[in-house]
Amino acid sequence: MPRNKEFDYDEKLEAARNLFWRKGYNATSMSNLEEAMQINRSSLYMTYGNKHDLFVKSLVNYIAMKDRQYNEAAEKGKDPLESIANIITSVSKSAIQDKNCLFTNAVFEMALSDTKVNQLLKQQNLKAVGVFEKLLKQAKEQGLLNSDKEPRLLAHFLVSSLVSIYNTHIVFGDQKLTQQTTEILIASIK
Repeated sequence: MPRNKEFDYDEKLEAARNLFWRKGYNATSMSNLEEAMQINRSSLYMTYGNKHDLFVKSLVNYIAMKDRQYNEAAEKGKDPLESIANIITSVSKSAIQDKNCLFTNAVFEMALSDTKVNQLLKQQNLKAVGVFEKLLKQAKEQGLLNSDKEPRLLAHFLVSSLVSIYNTHIVFGDQKLTQQTTEILIASIK
């Protein structure tokens, strides 16, 4: 008779996610994962698969967490442009607080060499583009957006610029510069 698992799946996945988030994929060893998750290697493999499988699950978990964060930020907006500004501000606050981003790390560390990770990142980017595009179209219809730019193209620009907020904070560690970068990005859509 197989042993029952004596740990919380999501809690251990979060521990792995946080380790990958902090160290990156390549710098994280199976021993590091065992220690951070506080489970033995056989339980890790049986429950989560190999290191790559665990990373993918961690990335999916991280993306879901960020989706919730951005949806909550957007819902607080009184109009579409304020919703966009709230999302961008939410990213800036995360960059300052967390000082890192698993999504951004995965873009630069794995997107070119790992098809599965690239697919997840592309899917999430397109989802975010869709959210921004919808809000930009609403803003145009309501006369709030005077830009002559195509909403889909502007949405792509906004999504790629979110990574620049993390990049600025990771590289320079300057809260004021990160906030100024955020303000410039928000001003670019008005």
